[in-house]
Amino acid sequence: MSVKEVIYSPVATEKTMLMTESENKIVFLVDRDATRADVKNEVEELYKVKVESIRVMRTKKGKKAIVKLKEGFSADDLAGRIGLF
Repeated sequence: MSVKEVIYSPVATEKTMLMTESENKIVFLVDRDATRADVKNEVEELYKVKVESIRVMRTKKGKKAIVKLKEGFSADDLAGRIGLF
């Protein structure tokens, strides 16, 4: 998959906001066929951050990716830049 085809939108709920603040993680709704590598590449290229790990889960609404950023990169700052706060 090419860039800008994988991530649909960030997920903004009370739980995901707490994860952003306390665990340096941000959650995205992604394409069902996207792999972890696809998500990692797109997040790093679009938002100019480094990804430490990615957890994925399938839901009725689609596939969610929980992206943990490396030290030195703030999920709070990223959430602010993409309009979650």
